[in-house]
Amino acid sequence: MKKTTFILVIITILSLSLRAQNAPTGEKEELKVEVIRDRLMVDVFHSFWFGMPSQVNSMKFDPGFNVSILWDFKNNPKKPISFGLGLGTTYYTLFSDAILKYDKPSGLMRFNVLPMDTMAKLNRTTYINCNIPLEFRYRHQNGFKVTVGIRVGITAEISHRYKGLNPDGSGLSLNTKDFDIKSKMKFNFDTYFRMGWKYVSFYYCYQVTSLFEKGKGPKIMPMSIGITWNVF
Repeated sequence: MKKTTFILVIITILSLSLRAQNAPTGEKEELKVEVIRDRLMVDVFHSFWFGMPSQVNSMKFDPGFNVSILWDFKNNPKKPISFGLGLGTTYYTLFSDAILKYDKPSGLMRFNVLPMDTMAKLNRTTYINCNIPLEFRYRHQNGFKVTVGIRVGITAEISHRYKGLNPDGSGLSLNTKDFDIKSKMKFNFDTYFRMGWKYVSFYYCYQVTSLFEKGKGPKIMPMSIGITWNVF
């Protein structure tokens, strides 16, 4: 969580910096590279978790979000093409009927399916990464725009939260959050696409890399579909 807090502080500082750069100064300056629209992007999405064990049932809605601050580099103001580069953080959730836990005998990360009669109020896996997005952007003067991008990031956290009756049948209540998730991939790589008009876009993202090291956990790769708001 320290890594996530740090990246959010950096994003806030960059956001304030970009606002300051665009404040009127009363002086005309020639800039080879312009910092213009689509600087703060907020993606809100639902994820489909490819590679989950077949016996695990995911819930119908697994919400998440991505926040990124980007500079928009445009060498020719008359052309609709530019490039975006910045910093961001992505937050995923996975609700299911299984608990993600390290299995000491095998040395593997496993999803352990809860008994059918187990009453669970909350059973959620959380995945957070901090990343560097790079985008190719096309924007027409009428407001239509298309973005194709990649993100390279580091894994800030994978954890599992459980609240409910103990699965061992003792009848006792449990309220735990497990951060001891081993063999997680240190780095991740995403490809994503946006298409929209002015301040709102359709958002699609697929993570090419797995959450866990090869052979040490399920080969899980989230695919996300949602909506993007570019705040300023």
